[in-house]
Amino acid sequence: MRAILTQLNKVQGVRGSMVINHDGIVVAGEFADDVDEQGVGAVASSLLAALEGAVKRINLGRLNRFVLTGNENKAVVVDTGPALLFVLLHRDANMGLLNVEIREAAKQVVTQAKM
Repeated sequence: MRAILTQLNKVQGVRGSMVINHDGIVVAGEFADDVDEQGVGAVASSLLAALEGAVKRINLGRLNRFVLTGNENKAVVVDTGPALLFVLLHRDANMGLLNVEIREAAKQVVTQAKM
């Protein structure tokens, strides 16, 4: 998992990334900055659970990913099935390029989790 995160973190605009299980426990994390990985994992898992309920209520199907945008940074959380991929981004990151890279990393997380 760490190799997937290391590669993703090389993409311009990415500040760090982690893989979290659905209980909010960090499987692997790669952050250049001092980040409370355990806290981020718990929050990401809780947000996903709450959003899944909302998505069902408004008939959007299954939640695949969500993007949080703050005044300082962005975060993307992707539900890969076996785990969550959390990616912390710079506020002005190019989402077009990053969407492709994040999607590819999520596929690799699925493959790695099956091993």
